[in-house]
Amino acid sequence: MRQLKRIIVGHDLGVGGEVALGSAVALANRCGAALRLVHVVEPLDAYQRISHPLTSPFTLEEIAQKTGARLRALAVSPALARLQVEYEVRMGKPFVELIIAGRAWLADLIVVGGASRTEGPFLGSTSERILRKAMVPVMVTKKSLSSEAKTFLVPTDFSSCARKAAEEALMLAKNFSARIVFFHVLDSYHSYTIAYAHDLGVSVPISTPSPEEIEPEWEAFLSGLPLEKVAWEKCTEEGQTATAIVHQAKHVQADIIVIGTHGRSGLPHVLLGSVAEKVVRTASCPVLTIRPEAFQFEMP
Repeated sequence: MRQLKRIIVGHDLGVGGEVALGSAVALANRCGAALRLVHVVEPLDAYQRISHPLTSPFTLEEIAQKTGARLRALAVSPALARLQVEYEVRMGKPFVELIIAGRAWLADLIVVGGASRTEGPFLGSTSERILRKAMVPVMVTKKSLSSEAKTFLVPTDFSSCARKAAEEALMLAKNFSARIVFFHVLDSYHSYTIAYAHDLGVSVPISTPSPEEIEPEWEAFLSGLPLEKVAWEKCTEEGQTATAIVHQAKHVQADIIVIGTHGRSGLPHVLLGSVAEKVVRTASCPVLTIRPEAFQFEMP
């Protein structure tokens, strides 16, 4: 996503879609990107048709036509007048169709709404499945990204995926004239080694490194990043990784979190994919997830 040119917006024609569209518009205006609004009509299986016979009086074709008319109205609305906007209605599983739409259109980013903890579960949702399976960056939004966003929080475990996330964040921050806060968590949950398990029958805790001990990793991580034209700072704190990231986002009043989905394992200061999912699930600000280039998704 070196240049953000094409953004897929998963629009459910509800509050989640409105929030996703607002974030996508902010990015498109700042980066000069085109938008494609995609709504997916999910056909009911035989069991659902029997158990919910009054779900809809319309055929799938009629639903698609009505949905297309609503997307068309959005595409030509005054709020999107200055942007290049397309739209389409697809049928199938929402997360699968949104990923396929992104591939077909060569999208650089997929933006979807995320249910808040009061609105519904994130686990098993369309947002979560897209987050796990899409090959392009995915932004999950519970509130719209401001077009005047000023602070980007970028968690790092110093892995190659975290570095890629930093590069993407820097590119976007330049377009927003925003500052970057790089953040590393010394995970207070002790890791263990089983080096002596065979002889002694015990595991040995690995102590959490001090901020001074990881300074060389900070230097190596920041080296070569295009930091010259962006205001930035770095911070290291101890805690449980996902919780600490969300707390830091609130503390620095981050407008967005940009995080890698796959970190490195075997270290006491790790950023795993599960951490990214927890951050998406619990953060109140938009979260942009960046996946490693080597990832491959096989369609179900």
